Amino acid sequence: MRNLRNGICALLMVLMSSHVYSDGFEAWDFKPINGSLQGTIEWFDGAKAVHERLGGSVEYWQHDVMGNNVISYIIRFNTGEDWASFKDELSSDDAWQSWINANYATFSSHLVESFNLGNMLDPNGASSVWDGINVVGFSAWEVAEGKTAADLMASMQESVVIQSKFDLNPMIYSAGLGAIYFVLGGENWTKFQANVAKRNQSQEWVDYWTAAGQDPAGEFVQQAFTVRIR
Repeated sequence: MRNLRNGICALLMVLMSSHVYSDGFEAWDFKPINGSLQGTIEWFDGAKAVHERLGGSVEYWQHDVMGNNVISYIIRFNTGEDWASFKDELSSDDAWQSWINANYATFSSHLVESFNLGNMLDPNGASSVWDGINVVGFSAWEVAEGKTAADLMASMQESVVIQSKFDLNPMIYSAGLGAIYFVLGGENWTKFQANVAKRNQSQEWVDYWTAAGQDPAGEFVQQAFTVRIR
């Protein structure tokens, strides 16, 4: 356990020092444009054409139950270098400048929040880890009082080992500071829920969850579900 925590501490120091993630993404959460899902998708499509030409991989996700009634515009990157190159090119791209100038009033009035997260579970992974994942349940956690970020990561790593046995595709994302996001995903809700039910019947999961409740390493912040729409 000491070696695990030492390794996690080293990883956290690197991740907090700079944007070095491999599998990483920007998420831009918007309220529906004019209250229309289809209208929002069509509006997104104009930005997507530019972003994918410059190397980003764009997806649209809609928050479901327990979410914030937002539609997320996601731009994925395989490496931190890809992200940096994208940002540099975007700032001087004529097509992007034209789009953002024409759409800034809508952009600014409908944007709820934006954030940039990287894969803490596998910093060398690629965005292809999301292939085949169309539904997601995520929870956000902060370090509990008296605990460290390494303690929280160690607990999440234990959870990952169990969740993986039930094909729940566990992932951990963070911006380096603030909340750490624990993500579970599946092909569709039916398969996702079936795997969750199997996990919940596992004695290994019951033992882990009981121990985590008795001595929590994290403080719960938020939970929500989201579905890929494009």
